Amino acid sequence: MKNNQPLFKSIVPINNNIHLKLKISEVVNYSFAKTTNAAILTSAEFEKGSKVYPILFIRDGDDILPVALFGLEDKQNLFLKWNNQWDATYIPAHIRRYPFSLATAESTSEFIVCLDENSTIIGKSGEFSLFLANGKHSEYLNEKIRFLQDLQIEYENTLNFTQKLNQLDLFEPMNASINLNNGDNLSISGFYTINKEKFINLESDTLKELVETNDMKLIYEHFSSMDNFSKLINVISERKIISKKRYTKKKVLDKAVSSASS
Repeated sequence: MKNNQPLFKSIVPINNNIHLKLKISEVVNYSFAKTTNAAILTSAEFEKGSKVYPILFIRDGDDILPVALFGLEDKQNLFLKWNNQWDATYIPAHIRRYPFSLATAESTSEFIVCLDENSTIIGKSGEFSLFLANGKHSEYLNEKIRFLQDLQIEYENTLNFTQKLNQLDLFEPMNASINLNNGDNLSISGFYTINKEKFINLESDTLKELVETNDMKLIYEHFSSMDNFSKLINVISERKIISKKRYTKKKVLDKAVSSASS
């Protein structure tokens, strides 16, 4: 499995002429994230996220970003229930922001508020309007913009954290082979982890600095989050066993029907 994060299908800037009558239905299901096996997790979310998901890292150009892992196979999200409700005590902010996002204007460094115009939760009916009749932002839209701005600040803080670890040469590629309880084997690549041996052997002054900047806490939350792999392994093993039982039962029924008709 390699990382994939398909969330947004068609991102466009919000415009009070084009989207004046557009309304949003607050997310009642998370089907848009059905094929998303990882999402960016800011450092401010490590404490809550580490209790639920394995926290790994990915390379995005020159940047290294933490992600919460949702599945062990391509386009797999093990945290979605049959009714598309999220089955976890914490949902990453990058999932909760949907269908909104921020983009950087090409001519300036200013951010533009955008949305996924192909989202199933936007249309002419819904609980919340983006604009008032006079074209001004609704309080709902202003609230979403504040959320996106706060998330951007946390994103930049997270980059400072990962850049520091990268300068210390602490990241290593993750190439793992996982044996499931039903005998199947899965391989994981495209992600990075923090090398424990290199971390432990850092100079005392560097370790002290990591403590003072709270980065030490984040590192240990990353380490502790790796225990969540066992939860994902159990879920996927159980699903494969159930799927195999259903397949076997269907074959038996098909054979019985075939015998009865002959």
